Amino acid sequence: MTVVYITSMAEFESAVNGPRPVLIEFWAEWCTTCRTMTELYDQLAAQNPQGQFYRLDTEEVREVPLALGVRTLPAFKVYVKGVQIGELVGADQTQLIRLVYKTLNM
Repeated sequence: MTVVYITSMAEFESAVNGPRPVLIEFWAEWCTTCRTMTELYDQLAAQNPQGQFYRLDTEEVREVPLALGVRTLPAFKVYVKGVQIGELVGADQTQLIRLVYKTLNM
């Protein structure tokens, strides 16, 4: 699956309230460490079409990161049925890979 961009609070709520686990990347264009993680996240999405991968630009959809308390980028959150069940904050590629595969094996 390719990464789907979330462009509103309504899209975010729809994505996280589904029955399957979803991964959401919080990033911004100005964030240099986000770029490296974004490349890896895209690769993981392409390699795992059964997963649900989303991306949210914190500059374009400010109400979501404000509501969730996202203060550091990049950030990755995992949701199932509207409940956050996993998180990675920062640019740790090994931990991102672990988070993705843990999520996909739920």
